[in-house]
Amino acid sequence: MTTQFDGLRRAHHQPTILVTGGSGVIGSALLDRLSAGPGRPEVIALVHRRDIQHPGVRSVRGSVTAPQLGLSAAEYAALAHRVDQVVHAAAIVSFKKSEDHAATNVVGTREVVQFAERAQASLVHVSTAYLHPQDDAANPRTSARYAASKRAAEQVIRQASGPTSIVRPSIVIGHSRTGATTEFQGFYHVLSALRRGMLPMLPFGSHWPLDLIPCDVVADGIATILERNLFGRDYWLTAGARALTVADTVDLHLDHARAHGIRVDRPRFVAPDTYHRLIAPVFLDALPRTMRMAVSSLMDLFLDYVSMEEPFPSSLDELAAAGAAAPPDFPAAIRASLDFWHRESEAAAAVEVVEAVA
Repeated sequence: MTTQFDGLRRAHHQPTILVTGGSGVIGSALLDRLSAGPGRPEVIALVHRRDIQHPGVRSVRGSVTAPQLGLSAAEYAALAHRVDQVVHAAAIVSFKKSEDHAATNVVGTREVVQFAERAQASLVHVSTAYLHPQDDAANPRTSARYAASKRAAEQVIRQASGPTSIVRPSIVIGHSRTGATTEFQGFYHVLSALRRGMLPMLPFGSHWPLDLIPCDVVADGIATILERNLFGRDYWLTAGARALTVADTVDLHLDHARAHGIRVDRPRFVAPDTYHRLIAPVFLDALPRTMRMAVSSLMDLFLDYVSMEEPFPSSLDELAAAGAAAPPDFPAAIRASLDFWHRESEAAAAVEVVEAVA
C-alpha cells in the first residue's frame, strides 16, 4: 500500500524530528535552526493544508486535533516508527472571540502526547510565559481564555509517560539580527496603534518590564534542548532581567518613527486604576465605534501582557552554558524588528496604492 511516507529513507545515525506548527513564527525559525545545526537531523513537519517549502523538510498532511493526527493507521504507525523527537509548536494564538482555543491547544496537545508515547519519542512542548491571566466573568477576555488553554495543555504534558520539556516564550518578535518574521502578531499591532495615535494614554507603570524575545532565540533554545537531551524540566525563553521597560520600548519606537520622518506623540503613562475608573469611560466613548473596539481590545491585551512589575525568570544563560548562543543585544534586536516591520509596511502600502490606481 502506498502512503505519503514512501520515499523517506532514514539515516539511522541522525535523529528524526517531528515538528507541529512549522509554518508559524516559532516553527519557521526552528526549521531554519535545525537545518543549520549540527548533525542535520531529518525533519518532518505535520501540516494541515499547505506543504512547507523548506530545504530538507518533508511535509506530512494531517491535523493535531484529529485522532491519530489525522493519519491512516498505516501512516500513523510508520511515522511513529521513524520519529525520535517531537516539537509541538502548533497552537491557536489569535485572540479573536470566535476562536476555540481548547480545541487545538488542549486536544491537540493530548493527541501529540499520545503520538510521542507511541513513538517512544522525547517531546518539547511550546507553551507561553503568560500563564497568569484569569478570566473575569463580568468582562470575559480571549487573552485569558488563551492562557487557560495553555495551562491545561501543560497539565497534559505533565501526565505524559516519556521524557518531556516545556518551553515558555514571552512576546515573540522578529529575528534578533534581521528582524524577519513570518507574521506580524500582537506586538506589531500595538506599534501600528501607537504610530496612528490611537493610544494617547497607556494605563501602566512606565518602569514595568516589557518582555520581548526574538524568534531565533526561541528556536535556538528549543534546538539546544533537542541536541543536548535537556529533558525533564521547564525553560523560560524570556529576556527576564534584560527586558526593557515599557517606556524604553516606546521611546525606541518613537525614535525609529522620527528617523523615518514620522511624527508620533509620546503617550502619557497613567495609573491603571485612574485610567479604568476615570479616564476610559470618557475617552473611549468619544471615539468612533470601530476605533473604540480596537482600543478596548488593545487595552485588554495590555492588562494581561504588560501589567507586571517584576521580570520573568529566564533560562537563556543556562541554555547558553549548555551550548546555545549567548543572549542577544535586546535593544538592537527590537530595532531590527522595527526596521523589518517598517519596510514591510511601506511595501504593503505601496502595493495598495498601485492596485488602487490600476
